[in-house]
Amino acid sequence: MSDGSAIRGHRAVAHTADVILEAWGPSFATCCEEAVAALAETCIDTSRADISERRVFHLPAATAETMLLDLLDEVIFDLDTSSFVPVGAEVRSADDGALDIELLMAARHTVETTGAAPKAISLSELRVEARRGSVRCAFLVDV
Repeated sequence: MSDGSAIRGHRAVAHTADVILEAWGPSFATCCEEAVAALAETCIDTSRADISERRVFHLPAATAETMLLDLLDEVIFDLDTSSFVPVGAEVRSADDGALDIELLMAARHTVETTGAAPKAISLSELRVEARRGSVRCAFLVDV
């Protein structure tokens, strides 16, 4: 995780019972990539993950908060149910405002579990802000 000064990155912020994650990048797509990495790192060590599968899907155009929430919900679902776990993402903005997503997946048995799997993203702390050539997001993860 980064300290917040890089062009793109992510970090965890102290919170009483759960964890708040922040991510940023020069575009909404890169901010989403960082958000996926941050969420995955809350419960698995992704540093030596061997990406052996990609899961492709499309998120229709909506508000930035809605698309981020839908993306993070997909990651949580895979972390909870799949034999492959998302360790990162490649996100592309479509011409119509939608997002084309490739989740980078590693076989569950090849990554080390480091914490409790996230259960949900709280709507109360979800925000996406675009300003001066960068996009930042923050979200509360219920663990």
